[in-house]
Amino acid sequence: MEIHQYDSIPSTNTVILEMSKKDAKSWTVVWTSNQTEGKGYAGNVWRTEKDKNLAVSFLINSDLNYEKLVHFNQWICNCICEFLENYSDEVCVKWPNDIIIKNKKVCGVLIETHKSENQLNIITGIGLNVNQTYFENLNKAGSLASQTDQIYDIEEILSGLLTKLESSYYLIQNKEWNLIMKTYNSKLFRKDKVSVFKKENELFNGIIQFVDESGFLHVKLENEEIKLFKNKELEMMY
Repeated sequence: MEIHQYDSIPSTNTVILEMSKKDAKSWTVVWTSNQTEGKGYAGNVWRTEKDKNLAVSFLINSDLNYEKLVHFNQWICNCICEFLENYSDEVCVKWPNDIIIKNKKVCGVLIETHKSENQLNIITGIGLNVNQTYFENLNKAGSLASQTDQIYDIEEILSGLLTKLESSYYLIQNKEWNLIMKTYNSKLFRKDKVSVFKKENELFNGIIQFVDESGFLHVKLENEEIKLFKNKELEMMY
């Protein structure tokens, strides 16, 4: 594992992306505690307080097909949840890739890819709120510190997280898709509970059933109909 640390950087994913175009190897890692222009899922911005949180991105050179990125994302979420369970209970994954501790979002994942020859370069960015406790106008945000009432060493958190990812990578290498998907579904936030969802400004009640092999969320509606939703097609109001 080749680790590059920056005191301050606009985006760890952007740096790794450039490295991947210059033949960087798998498990090249970039991290900082001060990411100034972090990217979130679907064009969102990930804003954090200086030197209180962790932004880390790593590269995997893979022969995976694009359709298997659903399971790669699930694997990442599983690893993060299992790592954070060392510090807190009530750790869940909010579909598709937000990590929740006690009803607060503490972590987000952004996966970007590009191909070079027959190789898929997978860049995974993880933004983990560690010691920040005040989140202006972000009622759903939290951190390890806010949810456990403890302060953490960011480098120790980084080391533990990377160790967990690397030691669990055999699941991807062995293509254990069913096991990855089963684990992911067992960690789904508000699974089997009545929740309020929003789609195109319309609110409705539903119960999360599971996520399928294509990444669609199965939700049971009040009329007992099971409806499938794709990423960012609906918002859970919690």
